[in-house]
Amino acid sequence: MTEKQRETAMANKKKSSIIKWIIIGAAVIALGIGGFFGYKAYGNYLANKVYAPNDTVGFPDFDIKVTKAEFKNVDLPIDKDTVKKYGAIDKKEYCDTMSKENTYWKAWDGDINAPWVKYGPSDFNICIRRNDSRDAITKYTSENKQLVVDYIITAKNNVNAKDVSIALEPDSGRKLDTKVDAFNANQFFELGAQYTLPDGLTIGAPGPVYTSEHSQNYTPFHKSELGGNINTGIERKGNLYTDIRNSESSIDLKITYHGQTRIVRITH
Repeated sequence: MTEKQRETAMANKKKSSIIKWIIIGAAVIALGIGGFFGYKAYGNYLANKVYAPNDTVGFPDFDIKVTKAEFKNVDLPIDKDTVKKYGAIDKKEYCDTMSKENTYWKAWDGDINAPWVKYGPSDFNICIRRNDSRDAITKYTSENKQLVVDYIITAKNNVNAKDVSIALEPDSGRKLDTKVDAFNANQFFELGAQYTLPDGLTIGAPGPVYTSEHSQNYTPFHKSELGGNINTGIERKGNLYTDIRNSESSIDLKITYHGQTRIVRITH
């Protein structure tokens, strides 16, 4: 082989080596880019996936699983003594036999020297209020169910429970932790029933005086606290319950942790 041929061969070998490393570099870059986009696509898949109850839902540091999602009759705080005295919720009173004569109340609140005036509710009025309260309870119980959700978290690494957010979101978009206005002043809730005060508590009143209406604060939502840290291998149980309208066909349990979100969908 001549000197010139040797030089040509060396040049070709060097060129082939450069091309080889360029190809290898390009392949590494392609794999890196592909891996990045693949990882991102997998993250998007997890974020958009809708899980069902009893599915194991994975996060980097823990798994969470809904162990129970149960619909049952709403649990209203009906006062048993009131029912015993005035009758069952599904049995209205016949109010026409009640007196329609007004009772007394103070002309204005907050002044013990205010005169008594005969503008208070009559027995008939109070009876009607009880029947209206029955209607409100019957309507609500027919249009709502209580949803009870139990779940369990299993830590794969140490988890700060404060970083875990768990919420219920119905398809209607309404807030679940708000007061139910339909039960304001309901006569069958605790302390709700109005009654005439004993004479000793109505000093100077020329006749019977009814107690005032009692503002009710029925907020049918509960969420257990997760507590402090959940260390590796520890299981932590929790629950939520709330009232769901029959018209709300799906309810999402939304779990958020370090910017990642998972959805468990509950239907009825």
